[in-house]
Amino acid sequence: MEKTTSRRNFLISAPFVAGALTSCKKDNADKRAKIKFSVFADLHYRVGDYNWASKRLDAILKRAEENNVDFVMECGDFCHDVVRAKPIIDKYNNFKIPTYHAIGNHDFEMTKTLEIVVKNMKMKNNFYTEDKGVFKIIALDTNYFINKKGEVEHYAASSAYDKCHQKMAIITKPQLDMLAEALRTAKGPCLIFSHNGMRPSDPAKGITNHKEVQKVISENQRTPIMWINGHYHRNNLRLENGIAYFVINSPTSDWLGGNHNGYPPEIMNSSPLAKRELLYDKPVNAVVTVWEDGEVKIEGMKGKPFMDKYPEDLGSSSYLGKLPFDASVLSSHFKIFLPVEES
Repeated sequence: MEKTTSRRNFLISAPFVAGALTSCKKDNADKRAKIKFSVFADLHYRVGDYNWASKRLDAILKRAEENNVDFVMECGDFCHDVVRAKPIIDKYNNFKIPTYHAIGNHDFEMTKTLEIVVKNMKMKNNFYTEDKGVFKIIALDTNYFINKKGEVEHYAASSAYDKCHQKMAIITKPQLDMLAEALRTAKGPCLIFSHNGMRPSDPAKGITNHKEVQKVISENQRTPIMWINGHYHRNNLRLENGIAYFVINSPTSDWLGGNHNGYPPEIMNSSPLAKRELLYDKPVNAVVTVWEDGEVKIEGMKGKPFMDKYPEDLGSSSYLGKLPFDASVLSSHFKIFLPVEES
């Protein structure tokens, strides 16, 4: 008899879910394997550092060390010029705790080839997997698209304008094959990291071949999955078919739909892009713990806009879509259950 998978789609209410699990008593002799990691996205370091990205990174790494994490992951748009940003890239790569990249479109902004970014970020490849005990890291590169000739192209070969205004993203066949193999052989939860995310309701701003990706996952998933991405400078958490999709906010800023002149001259005059950004007062990021049975705890951070200036105070609106503006990273505590197969 054919088996079907019951599907339940719902949004996480972070306070409710946190209360649901933290109220349960835990055995002090918990023998479950777990992994703890620091994660952030969209640091957006630029030469001149008017947005204090370097100091923000220092604070993120300090928090990671204080929480004794197993690794640190950044989900893209770390910088805008991988050659001139070498000091801050080296700071991150040489940290005492293992660090990883899942590259974003702005990381290619001032380069002509993918190889330049991979070399300067000291990555083994632009997409990869790595085992961490029973857990598996899967890093994807969402900076491929189908060009006007119908060919697969990487944004590294595009103009700076096209890279900055990326509207299409695909997961390529080699990555889908890697993903299938990683999921099929996983011994425990899989941690997927990417820059763009899965947005079926708005595919032009997410992974456009999301149905193909979902098919690969549904055919090969054996364990709980947590998929974390950046790009949108927003917070969102969704559970769907044994996967927790976590969109993590930027530690730096929101991108505005129009120009403003709301900050002191020393900021406004330091970069032509300052007029389009709403800066955050602190480097919001997350420390995430995942247990082998699919329990997840996200420890986010509360933040607020720099100088208490919200988009409306700057005479502009937020640019990045339907999710509400928030200068924080959410916290939550929940468990991922695999889809139930019904005969």
